[in-house]
Amino acid sequence: MVRWVRGMAALVAGAAVIAACTGPAGSSPSSIPSASAGGPAAPAYRLRATTTQAIPPVNRFGLLPIVTITGDNQVVMAGPQIMIYPGPLLPNLQARPITDAGFEKIAQRGRDLGMFTASGDFTPPDLMPGAPLGRVEIVVDGVLHTVTGDPSRVIVCITAPCDPAPGTPEAFGMFWMSVSDLTWLGGDLGQEAPYVADAYAVLAGVEPAEQPSLHEPVAVWPLEQPLATFGAPVGSAATPRCGTARGAEAATLRPALESANQLTPWVDKGGDTPSNGIVIQVRPMVPGEDVCLELFGVAE
Repeated sequence: MVRWVRGMAALVAGAAVIAACTGPAGSSPSSIPSASAGGPAAPAYRLRATTTQAIPPVNRFGLLPIVTITGDNQVVMAGPQIMIYPGPLLPNLQARPITDAGFEKIAQRGRDLGMFTASGDFTPPDLMPGAPLGRVEIVVDGVLHTVTGDPSRVIVCITAPCDPAPGTPEAFGMFWMSVSDLTWLGGDLGQEAPYVADAYAVLAGVEPAEQPSLHEPVAVWPLEQPLATFGAPVGSAATPRCGTARGAEAATLRPALESANQLTPWVDKGGDTPSNGIVIQVRPMVPGEDVCLELFGVAE
């Protein structure tokens, strides 16, 4: 049976933390100046919300951002995924336009919740070691702010109004909920359509996953750079390797990726790969992202 489910959940796993309607004052994040202010350049995206956890970078490769707002005002999120095994190699990314007024509403909600002053770390002191954290990068008034905290930290109130104190872990939880589900913006969001990435990060290993009962058709790697040497090793061993295809390379690679599944073995045109092929993982990227560099320090 085939089922469809919505893409990556807006709230990460973990028990919700119940807090009082009022709480102690907490810290708010510091900002990083934009290039025009003499600091590091702001990313090409206007907002990106991601989750992180104390797991190896290889295991984080497949964790897509919860939401990204690109520099040209496209809200990119994971759409419904078909529940079959093996699943498609590429995630079903969807994009919808957002108005400047809509983005300003997001920024104002951050201001109201005290997100853009002080340290930027809203991690509650009682959070269990290794628990998932949320991270929101947002450019407001030309300044890049990065704030972190517990996405599941929510307040439960008996009576209204039920607003967290600004600058608290609970305020971060409210901000996270706001950016991960933007339907509250109403008419400031346009129609949804498939998002076509202009860059892909590829994580390739020498040996395919062991699935003796499944025999997937072999796909031919279409780029001139052989898959066996594509990118660079992510550690001290020769594999896995992480590499990036952008622009014309991404356009050449896209049809093959769209036809493959998560267990498809790949071989090079020149026969440089093992006869049983190489299994790959692929991350579509929005402008400004560099997954191989962010996770493994592998530059293009």
